[in-house]
Amino acid sequence: MNGEFALGPDEILFLFDGDNTVGIVKAGHLKRVFIETEDEELVQFLGPEDLIAASCFEGGEKAREMVRSMLFLVREGGTPLLVLRKSHPATQRLKLVVSAGDRIVLSGCIVPGTHPEQDVLCGKGAMDGIVLEAGEGRVLARGGGSPHAEKGRFL
Repeated sequence: MNGEFALGPDEILFLFDGDNTVGIVKAGHLKRVFIETEDEELVQFLGPEDLIAASCFEGGEKAREMVRSMLFLVREGGTPLLVLRKSHPATQRLKLVVSAGDRIVLSGCIVPGTHPEQDVLCGKGAMDGIVLEAGEGRVLARGGGSPHAEKGRFL
């Protein structure tokens, strides 16, 4: 994928391949996100043009609503991000994971929910290998497969 998408503060960009869905919004007014690990609390500081992305391991309208809801909880509700240890049994049941920052690499080679680093996010199918980069009023998506892209209203 090689695309540049205009993205405003009240819009969401969906990338999808039928079996997997990624949603991307601008951080907007959210200045920080808390990342909770088993041992510590980390803080990721964000600028208004940074990205918050949620990756869902399902497709269709239900997946889009799950992604939209999770991004709403993080950006508008201040919900912290939880990081599990790789051996935690819930890593096999996660259907949705979130990352935030100015650059996010989607990778199918990581265990979902186990990375406190916010520059990597589990992305399966056509999303594997896509690099998302924030820009002023836009998001760049390059590499990986060829998912479909669609913008919609976030709020």
